[in-house]
Amino acid sequence: MAHTRDASWDTDLIWHYFKTVSTKANPGSYSQYYRNQDSGGELSDRARVYEMLVDEPEHTLPTLMPTTKESLDNYGKSKLPWNQNNGGFLTSVNQQYWCGSIIKMVFVRYMGWPMKEPDDQRYPGKKGSDAVQWIIDKLKKNIPVRASLGGQHYVGIVGHRVTTVAPPHGVAGPVDLFNEFLCIDPWAYGTKGDNMHMKYAGAATAFLGISKQAGSSWTYGQQGKIVQWVETPK
Repeated sequence: MAHTRDASWDTDLIWHYFKTVSTKANPGSYSQYYRNQDSGGELSDRARVYEMLVDEPEHTLPTLMPTTKESLDNYGKSKLPWNQNNGGFLTSVNQQYWCGSIIKMVFVRYMGWPMKEPDDQRYPGKKGSDAVQWIIDKLKKNIPVRASLGGQHYVGIVGHRVTTVAPPHGVAGPVDLFNEFLCIDPWAYGTKGDNMHMKYAGAATAFLGISKQAGSSWTYGQQGKIVQWVETPK
């Protein structure tokens, strides 16, 4: 199936690393974690990952079922490499959730991070730290950024755009500008299961989300989880 870039995003590392870049993305040192999930090496094909994301509901939009267990069983069938609920991946990590680690693994395998822990951090609102512009600059250099949402939950920032919101009709006032960041999310539909309306490149997906920043407000998802810090390796 022919694909076109989602033009709504000014920068888009999903398109860059899964469509523009064509080299194989072998798991390398992470082979033990992908062995059960991808025994045939399908995920080494970047374009194949993109197809899963935008063309194949079994992988990108698992069906919600009447019970949590049934839904999780469906989540477990998705082979998207950042799906921490994949049944094979969970087997390799003793049924533990590796939210931040799986983001790092995807960034190392597909998006150019070095094999090291992120040690360059920015904190929203901290004096002298322009975390927003820092992320935008990183994305322009094709460097993804991991974002902490508190606790053990992380998302991976892989795109950016500026959106505008005009005042209501008949009301005088300036047009508001918002930064929106495209994120890969290791939880299908988000941790609260409320990310139900996300679309990317025209396709509905449960494994992407949007982080919004305006002034001092910087949140992720429908529940408005606050972005705690953002980071990359130096």
